[in-house]
Amino acid sequence: MFNLFKYELFSRWRVILGWGIGLSMFSALYVGVYPSFADQMAAFAQVEFYKLLGMDLASFAGYIASIVIQILPIILGVNVIMLATGTLAGEEDNGTLELVVAMPLHRWQIVAMKTAALLIVILLIMLVFGAGSALVLAVVEATTDVVIDTTPMQLYGALLGAYPLMVAIFGISLFLGTFMPSRRSAMSLMIFIYIASYVINSVGNLVESLHWLRTLSLFSYVNTTVTVFTEGHDVGKSLILLVVGVVFFGLALWSFAGRNITVGQWPWQRSHKPA
Repeated sequence: MFNLFKYELFSRWRVILGWGIGLSMFSALYVGVYPSFADQMAAFAQVEFYKLLGMDLASFAGYIASIVIQILPIILGVNVIMLATGTLAGEEDNGTLELVVAMPLHRWQIVAMKTAALLIVILLIMLVFGAGSALVLAVVEATTDVVIDTTPMQLYGALLGAYPLMVAIFGISLFLGTFMPSRRSAMSLMIFIYIASYVINSVGNLVESLHWLRTLSLFSYVNTTVTVFTEGHDVGKSLILLVVGVVFFGLALWSFAGRNITVGQWPWQRSHKPA
């Protein structure tokens, strides 16, 4: 069982470095250019459109919260969906899952080891790009006279605080990968849910009468305002995201236990539980 865990973890070192460094470069771009455009950003802060979008461009902290803290988790979420739907559903599509289930392991052990390894992979990606972003901010602080009202450690903590969101996205994606008949259908549905969740959160922010819709969005449980640097992420909301991830992990265990491998059936088409 531990060999499966090690394989799932160490075989993805390219993913860790590729996404970690790639997201660090994205963050470095926006952090690094701020001193050159600080005055222009302050002018944009008065534009009503940006206010409606919840973007605070009046300070460096508000700018980073509105751009980096909001966008990086959204980009990483796409990779999380790919990882989660690819680990079981993807292996079933390419015919390698049969070899895995032939191992002397219970199905719940297979799901648990893959999940544990991939959640560590996601965390390592966040650690890499969080450290890269903090390092760039430290360099910017030391080389500019522009007021930087955020410390590297505050930026690091704010980025890592989005990890519960990744856990929730992973759990839902993993379940859909075991529930839907193919990876393509699982990924399509999850991307729809993902986009809908973001749109619902945005609409809830823009329209006061629809503010209640935000409770249905995963993104509303992550603090992407300037207060994230001083107050951090809400512990209660983070716990809700973790619970969502755990619940859907349990559903994935249940669904995978009753799945006929390589058949590509919907749950109601499965006439018996495999041995």
